[in-house]
Amino acid sequence: MRDSRLIGTWRSDARKTATEIAVRRDISARKKATLRRFFGKLELRYTPTRCHSRLGDQVSVHRYDVVAKDAWSAALLVFNPVVGKQIVHVHFEGENRYWITLGSGRMREFFKRVNPKRS
Repeated sequence: MRDSRLIGTWRSDARKTATEIAVRRDISARKKATLRRFFGKLELRYTPTRCHSRLGDQVSVHRYDVVAKDAWSAALLVFNPVVGKQIVHVHFEGENRYWITLGSGRMREFFKRVNPKRS
């Protein structure tokens, strides 16, 4: 199964992710400041079967399959040689934005399309 909504280049949205972190009451101000520095740097480029990631000088490519999809989301089975198979649930917000959950699922990271599609 494929999902054409993914195809293209996406970048972590530091501003929107920072807004999400700011409202958390279970994270100290110091830890929030540390977390904010991590976002906005990751770039992901999806082809129909691969996800190419770039974080600074580090580049990796992982195979993925779309295992389920609906009008708002897609479930990806990602093949990572280090951690094994992982399910990543991508939640779309229109054509040019999406978010995923991180870690235990209590935090979200937002992404925006690098070259947005024009309607």
